[in-house]
Amino acid sequence: MKIRINIVPNDINTVAKIVIVDNKGRVLFLKRSDYMSKFAGEWDLPGGHLKTNESLFAGLKREVEEETGLSISEPKLIDIDNNLHFFHCNYDSRKVEISHEHTEYRFFEKEELDPEQKFQKVAIRALEMRDD
Repeated sequence: MKIRINIVPNDINTVAKIVIVDNKGRVLFLKRSDYMSKFAGEWDLPGGHLKTNESLFAGLKREVEEETGLSISEPKLIDIDNNLHFFHCNYDSRKVEISHEHTEYRFFEKEELDPEQKFQKVAIRALEMRDD
């Protein structure tokens, strides 16, 4: 029997995601667990739905800590697409500790990213912004 996790009732429609880049210019992605109700088994950026009355930064910080065990500081907004807010920041080299929502994590090289995939396209844009 597969368990499905759905959005909790106090989650709102606003989503904050972050492109975390290491010192080699690679981007952190998390592979979603098979029991997730949406996008099971897909590579995803850290982040998620905000809670009621939660600011973008507070929600982003909470989600990243829950999903990776990492603390972020000084995230920079790179794009807004409807209810999705995308940020980027530097990886601080601490150990990534994924939650039950994910099965693995990986740092992807820019050349490995697919510009046809929504989150990977955002990651490419964030890397290109860093190159400027």
